[in-house]
Amino acid sequence: MPSDPTIYDIARRAGVGIATVSRVLNGSERVSPHTRSTVQRAMTDLGFRPNRAARRLAVRGPNRARVAALMPFFSANFYFAVCEPLSKGLAGADLDLVLYNIQNREDKNRVLDRLVRERSCEGLLLCSMGIGQERVAQFRNQAVPIVSVDFPINGVPSVTVDNAAGEAKATRHLLRAGARQVALVSGPEAALAFRQREEGFFSVAGAAAPLHRAAAVNIEAGRAATAALLDAHPEIDGIVTVNDLLAVGALAEARARGLQVPEEVQIVGFDDQQLMEVIGMSTVRQPMGEFGSWAAASLATLLARPATPAATPTTVDSVELPVSLVQRATTRSAQTQRTLRPRP
Repeated sequence: MPSDPTIYDIARRAGVGIATVSRVLNGSERVSPHTRSTVQRAMTDLGFRPNRAARRLAVRGPNRARVAALMPFFSANFYFAVCEPLSKGLAGADLDLVLYNIQNREDKNRVLDRLVRERSCEGLLLCSMGIGQERVAQFRNQAVPIVSVDFPINGVPSVTVDNAAGEAKATRHLLRAGARQVALVSGPEAALAFRQREEGFFSVAGAAAPLHRAAAVNIEAGRAATAALLDAHPEIDGIVTVNDLLAVGALAEARARGLQVPEEVQIVGFDDQQLMEVIGMSTVRQPMGEFGSWAAASLATLLARPATPAATPTTVDSVELPVSLVQRATTRSAQTQRTLRPRP
């Protein structure tokens, strides 16, 4: 049975010294782009995977597996709710966590390219973003397990919720509570979860129902989107949103216009983030903390050392967690009679 390739084999194939190979492995800047590319090509050709312990010792670091987590922090509260149990779960399994705040697709590809090129992680977590099958194969070839949160990826274990069903439930609740004209405040179209929630809204409200996409996912953007909706459709008496922060913005705008909530306009959010109970915001609750706990447990399982070299690789099944509607002060119950007054 052939032995694993060594840095001496790589140096021979690339036509460089072992010191150069070592610098490439450690990410040193003291290597020209051409030489780095030649060494990396030799590693790929030989099927070389750096020894984790040797790499950590080279930088005087601990010999622990490292999980790279890529997240688009467009909604800080949501990702904090995921990260807190994630970091605790990984720490309990003696796994290190490195977070990457991904701004856009180019940023995502740049980080993924570096992780593949430098072989600098032993596990990969993707949150609210997808990757293609070629990219999945790259990490699989390096024996790096991937799990996904809030985004289904073919061939990758994922934890999700039924976003469309959750938003349909919220919309149906407003109509049963007497709303005659419902509208949707959505977020950036790039987010799959938001597009799914839009589908759920329109499945109940109808294709002609008003929609306005906020420029960002924060209170100010929610207020601006609500203002645009109410200016264009003053008859709106029910507002569904795809995120709690947008719902808080909608509440602020309604109150600024002198509208009584929930008597004249009802508002419902999505997530059930911290302080929604204090604010009295009706919302769709999704188990954000369970996202992080599941991801940590799944990565720990996939990265666990097999009992024997011939043992069958461990697998993890994808799961879909339940959502529920939480009614609070910003919506009426189905039995409550609506109080009307002329709008300015």
